[in-house]
Amino acid sequence: MRRAELLAHLVLLLASLLTLAPFAYQVGLSLMPPERVFATPWPFSWPPTLENYRVVLERLPFGRYVLNTLIFALGVTLGQLFLALLAAYAFAFRRFPLQGVLFGLFVGSLLVPFVVTYLPSYLLVARMGLLNTFPGLILPMLTAGYATFLLRQHFLGFPREILEAALVDGATPGQILFRVLAPSQRSTLVALGLTLFINAWNQFVWPNLVANRPDMYVLTVAVQRFAGGEGSDAWGPLMAASVLATLPAFLLFLLFRRGILETLMEGGVRG
Repeated sequence: MRRAELLAHLVLLLASLLTLAPFAYQVGLSLMPPERVFATPWPFSWPPTLENYRVVLERLPFGRYVLNTLIFALGVTLGQLFLALLAAYAFAFRRFPLQGVLFGLFVGSLLVPFVVTYLPSYLLVARMGLLNTFPGLILPMLTAGYATFLLRQHFLGFPREILEAALVDGATPGQILFRVLAPSQRSTLVALGLTLFINAWNQFVWPNLVANRPDMYVLTVAVQRFAGGEGSDAWGPLMAASVLATLPAFLLFLLFRRGILETLMEGGVRG
């Protein structure tokens, strides 16, 4: 048994190293002087330099791109959490016709890649005149199938006696949801919100389609345009821009990874 555990840990360690290797390589190249990028296959050199980061911050309005990405990611996260709370409460505690069928469709939506809906969503946004706007970026991303499923699983584990007592005291469904259920699931909502935020922060294809005006770029799109333009031959600054775009989501996950993983595992076994 001990040998099997040791082997499992070795496999996990190897998988972790393989996962982190591209990011470490990217960070190493971003800290190398430009003339040394192709001088050695080893991505680290001494002393490190921040010259590449200075070049990126001078050439790109990075603050504007960070603000755009933050507005987009927060809008998607808060919108999905709000809609998922409403839907999860309905599926967990209300009874209505075709409830099972509708919940099955919600779960089935998890199997449909968002890329499949790009064309109809783009046409709808264009006809509504929302191209190059934050509503156009955010609204089509508010489908909350995964968040609804996870919150419903957690709601099902909530003691019904407390809900019945609240109803006896005259609480409305809205008060039960936002004053009883939501506060009791604070850690779940935080972990789910972080997961949704990181996913929205890393979105590229949809923002690239809808927001193609420079002042509306999010970070992922800005890095891609920089790579295809003045940064096409500047590998050091390009790696620095990629690190700056990746770092916030990466640090968020590292800081809250335990809560995120526990929430996802608990949600998967309840119900």
